[in-house]
Amino acid sequence: MNASARTALKVLGAVYLAGVWLDGVGSNLPGKILPRTAEYFMQIAALFPRAEVASIDYRAQGWVCQDRRWEELDTRPYFPIDPDNKENRFERVLHFFHEHRGPSRGDGRARPEDVTLRALDAYLVGAHNDGKRDDGIPRDRMLGGTRFLSLRIPLPRPGDRLERVVRHPLEDYPEKQRAYWYHTPHAKIEAHCGYHAGEVELE
Repeated sequence: MNASARTALKVLGAVYLAGVWLDGVGSNLPGKILPRTAEYFMQIAALFPRAEVASIDYRAQGWVCQDRRWEELDTRPYFPIDPDNKENRFERVLHFFHEHRGPSRGDGRARPEDVTLRALDAYLVGAHNDGKRDDGIPRDRMLGGTRFLSLRIPLPRPGDRLERVVRHPLEDYPEKQRAYWYHTPHAKIEAHCGYHAGEVELE
């Protein structure tokens, strides 16, 4: 290889490394001056710019009509495929459809995630009230609705003991690790429980 070829390879290598570095620090300069094909091969340094600091676990609670309070509802009996890991249907539904922000879109039609969460809500209330499975809430206690939440469970530090999927009771987790983002509308809870209109005060 002659001197000119070696110099050209050195320059090309330097340009490549500079492009990788610029992409890694968040610069968009390579995309402005290089063809898209060349830019693609430089986009390798920022694939995982931030490490996860918490594991997300999804849970449900049921509004117990007689007790007028939320109790944890164990959803595993109602989703028997892979019930003890994060691949079960309940976890998957809430992972993909948890962005509930209101009853409908501007045009009055329900959004797909709202329809899904409402269907899941109705399914769990009906399944519990049928009284055929043990779900952590006594069978003779009627549910008026559900609410869904996620837990952000801190990951262990490097070198600490690592557990796979372990389900601890909801009460073991402090409020700061919980995020509530869906509950049955008040009117539906009142109708299911036989309350008067405006009687429900959700804690």
